[in-house]
Amino acid sequence: MSAEQRQESDVEGTKRSSEHLRGTLALGIDDGEPNFSADDEQLLKFHGIYAQDDRDVRRARSLAGEPLEYSFMIRVAIPGGRLTPAQWLALDQISSDVADGTLRLTTRQAVQFHGVRKGGLRPLARALDGHLMTSFAACGDVVRNIVTCPGLQSEDPTGSLTEITEHLARTFKPATAAHWEIFVDGKAAASREETQERSFYGATYLPRKFKIAIAHPGDNCVDVFAQDLGLVPGSHPDAGEGFTVLVGGGLGRSYANPDTFPRLADPLTFATYGEIDDVIMAVINTYRELGDRTDRRRARMKYVVADIGIERFRDEIVARLGRPLRDPLPLMPEIDTDDHLGWRHLPDGRLQIGIRVSAGRVKDVDGGTRLRSALRRIAEEYPVSFYITPQQDILVSSVPAEFQEQIDKILFDHDVASVESLGPVERNALACPALPTCGQALTESERRLPELVGLIEGQLQSSGLGGRRLQLRMTGCPNGCARPAVAEIGVVGRTKSTYDIFLGGGPRGDRLATLHREKVKLEEIPELLEPLFARWRDEGGEGESFGDFLTRVEGP
Repeated sequence: MSAEQRQESDVEGTKRSSEHLRGTLALGIDDGEPNFSADDEQLLKFHGIYAQDDRDVRRARSLAGEPLEYSFMIRVAIPGGRLTPAQWLALDQISSDVADGTLRLTTRQAVQFHGVRKGGLRPLARALDGHLMTSFAACGDVVRNIVTCPGLQSEDPTGSLTEITEHLARTFKPATAAHWEIFVDGKAAASREETQERSFYGATYLPRKFKIAIAHPGDNCVDVFAQDLGLVPGSHPDAGEGFTVLVGGGLGRSYANPDTFPRLADPLTFATYGEIDDVIMAVINTYRELGDRTDRRRARMKYVVADIGIERFRDEIVARLGRPLRDPLPLMPEIDTDDHLGWRHLPDGRLQIGIRVSAGRVKDVDGGTRLRSALRRIAEEYPVSFYITPQQDILVSSVPAEFQEQIDKILFDHDVASVESLGPVERNALACPALPTCGQALTESERRLPELVGLIEGQLQSSGLGGRRLQLRMTGCPNGCARPAVAEIGVVGRTKSTYDIFLGGGPRGDRLATLHREKVKLEEIPELLEPLFARWRDEGGEGESFGDFLTRVEGP
């Protein structure tokens, strides 16, 4: 039976009948209950809000006949991760006023708040709106936050690549006024003269989420091959400045559906600045029309490209675009990945410091690192800008040279680790939040990342490899939010107490990892890696990464 003949998923019906993402949210937010209806929980995602509960106490409360400990996660879309000091201070204040006192930086350069109660949703949305920020379209079946290499922006803050990030964020955000009415203004429109929704969204929006990233030509910190659509700036010998466009990447999979898999994006075409909107719209329209709306586990665009092939997909784009496509430019064969940490000079003479944020969680720890307070003080006192990186870290940029020592002292006084003190795994390790808040998590991730980092760094040390860098990414389920499928070591939650181990991904994000062992307990991971580390030490070439070594000696 074809996808067209199968019944669409319940979520598709919810979207179609929602009056462009309104549903009954305006009633539910004021009904006095701690949660929303199931249908409205689906619509909340389009507004950047996920309904959650504290899974640490779920069983105990259920056995006691008590309601679940409901709360909400709010994701703020920050195009390119770029923030002014005033915006950072507003986010910091929100974390105290209505959230759990932390800010979580994501691999898509967004900011998440956790532990928000229903009564805090409107105050939060209004505070964001007052500082030109929003959670709208940070989640849901739409174009998500535009991710951009921070180097493209910080090196030329007013340049064309900074502007294209903002332009794409505006162009592909849904047009419906639902978020303003429900969460900011708090009043339904007196008459429903609805702004015409964008044609590539229509009444049911996209089959699933759609991710766009802009990479630096020589720096794949955004994991451009893991995106639904990736853009790599370049200069065409005939057409001039523009982008090589990649399509069909994505890393999530589902244990419940063996026909799901990670996939790297394929080069599609080269488009100039003047052409890029039309090309992206043609790609989105193709996905909207061909994407699977019957099975959400297989609704991502990567499966459209995988099923029909890149050549037929290109034909579909040409048919919708109404003109031929240029061949893509060849990508740099030696593309690197910059973590942007530490001090560096910018072209205009100012400075930038990249600060490591473990698992992206900005917080103050009693008797330990007080990163949140340090960043607050910097934002209050210095004329700087901030960038969230795709590695869940933060850059303090545009620092006048005369303030370098003062900012260093603030970081030192707040026990913020310098880049020189970071361990070889700790420096780049990523983790998703997982338990206790994420409803998809099968096991722990963020809370056990420091333990796993310590175990692997200990094994490196005992294997005589203490100084070698190693890329570790950990998730509590196979959805892949921390991108383990392209990591040198990917640790993916399988059961409540075990993980699947993937090895051999490219440290440049251009190669998928392969499954090495299933259902491994966390404390058993160093023993599993020990013989591989020994071979890397004895047989690896000078400067050869762990992932490159495994691929060379064991094959892809």
